[in-house]
Amino acid sequence: EKEIALEDYQQNYLGSIVDDPGWTGNTASCYAGNILESTNEKVLQRINYFRRLVGLNDNITLDNNNQIYMEAALICSANMSLSHYPPTNWLCWSQNAYNGCNSSNLGLGSHSSYSITGMIRDDGVNNYSVGHRRWILDSEKLKFSYGSTNNSMSLGCVGNHFDGNTEFPQFIAYPPNGYIPQELVFNRWSFSIPNENNPNFSADFSNAQINMSGPDGNVSINIVSRTDNGYGDNTIVWEPENILTSSNEDVEYSVTVSDIENISVDTYSYTVKIFKP
Repeated sequence: EKEIALEDYQQNYLGSIVDDPGWTGNTASCYAGNILESTNEKVLQRINYFRRLVGLNDNITLDNNNQIYMEAALICSANMSLSHYPPTNWLCWSQNAYNGCNSSNLGLGSHSSYSITGMIRDDGVNNYSVGHRRWILDSEKLKFSYGSTNNSMSLGCVGNHFDGNTEFPQFIAYPPNGYIPQELVFNRWSFSIPNENNPNFSADFSNAQINMSGPDGNVSINIVSRTDNGYGDNTIVWEPENILTSSNEDVEYSVTVSDIENISVDTYSYTVKIFKP
């Protein structure tokens, strides 16, 4: 299992690094341009890597209708700022750019596959609900679309035209049950129940409890989001203290999420195994 995780990391995570996305656009002339086909493939490779890591379908494809997301990436780069509702006085404003910003994950200061990792990390005071991570790990997804410049990215993910997956895991945890490379363990941990597992009701984490233990016993946690719904699947998010992510040895953390309401199974347990590649 660890060997499989290591090989997947080397081939598909490290293998999806993009040095230069090959952007042909220009902020000075407000030309959105395009990017290399090889960049598209690596963005897809990295999305599928993260989905496979958590037990989701990894057969994601790219929707070719990417013009609005190229224009969304352009407007963010031209103004060196992010907004899902860019005002009309922004440089390079267009209805396309607005529509793209309105229906995508946005990233600034990185491009293409690097931005995917940043969205999975999802740190910062505005991202306690890890909405960017949740859209990438949305159980219903079969497609994404995106646009990128050399320093910004717009990942089209909002809207049911990207949905269609019908095979759902019991839960989606990040970091996941099983082995994960230590560099991909971030400050915020999350646990989701696919909404489609319960077509008539969605998991309610309002009163959920989280217990974690590791090599030094019980782990102190701070729950930062539990009822902020509407981004992919319903999710609870917490920040554990003093997680070992620099050990030369494998480190295991046991997680139990209990008292989940509105659902047939109210308790889940799993083990995160952190290793140094």
